[in-house]
Amino acid sequence: MSLFRRVLKFIAICGLGFAALVAILIFNNNYAVRSPSRAEFVAQLDQAIENSTRWMNDHPTIMGNAPLMFMVGDMASMSHDLRMERMVSDYLHSKYTKGERRITWYYARMADGVTPVPRLTVIDMEDVNWQDQVDAFGVAPQMVDLPVQERVDLFTPGRYTWGSRLHQLIALDIYRHFNGPSYRLDAVINPVAEAVAREAHWDFRVTDSYPQHIWSILDAGRPDLIRKQWVLRLMAYQRPDGSFPFCWHGWCRGAFEFSLQDGDRDHVTTQGAYALYLIKYRYPQWIDQHFQ
Repeated sequence: MSLFRRVLKFIAICGLGFAALVAILIFNNNYAVRSPSRAEFVAQLDQAIENSTRWMNDHPTIMGNAPLMFMVGDMASMSHDLRMERMVSDYLHSKYTKGERRITWYYARMADGVTPVPRLTVIDMEDVNWQDQVDAFGVAPQMVDLPVQERVDLFTPGRYTWGSRLHQLIALDIYRHFNGPSYRLDAVINPVAEAVAREAHWDFRVTDSYPQHIWSILDAGRPDLIRKQWVLRLMAYQRPDGSFPFCWHGWCRGAFEFSLQDGDRDHVTTQGAYALYLIKYRYPQWIDQHFQ
């Protein structure tokens, strides 16, 4: 056999091996070979929630991120956990809210749901990132002068692609949370949530975006899209201190993003906790449907 044919054979074997490995990883991401009993799962879920709650309580740096404090506020509302309620109270009296910048009043309402907010003009939003703009619009749409094209994009299924679609869903979730479901909103949020679920099906890496997929789909009112194995894998990757890893064996959320350093654990741990809180407190029927 010539050298050229040997090289081709080697490449073909490597390609088949790689394809088989990816197939196994995708299968493992979506199907549980062994399923715990309902009692076992509930015990694991309660312990995972307790561990992550302790971790968040010990890391007030979470307050520097308004969307994370939206999650903390919702967790406090669902569970009435005194630690979460105290964190919300501390946040409302911190430097992060109710300041000279009008957007900071929206940060406060995201956490407590009742803080009055001023009108947010286009000029006010010049130094505000896109995610905070659309989140503020979701909190009080009648008070935010979001540009027309951005409104159209936000409420258009298929407008965004892999990655950015997830942030569209988060903005729609916040809109739904503060304004309630509607036929018009459902016509947008359902196909977007289904598209994000397809992303979660293929993305087997337990990175920062893994719990983000889960909670954003749940907040869209679609627990039917959440696979049991996703939740089991999320809990399995929780560390003993209650935090979650930002990257998966050095492979981070971007397709070509690699790092051996620990990433933003505030970000991933709060989202991991939020996903678990939603299952326990808002969608307990999901547990009944998946565990005996």
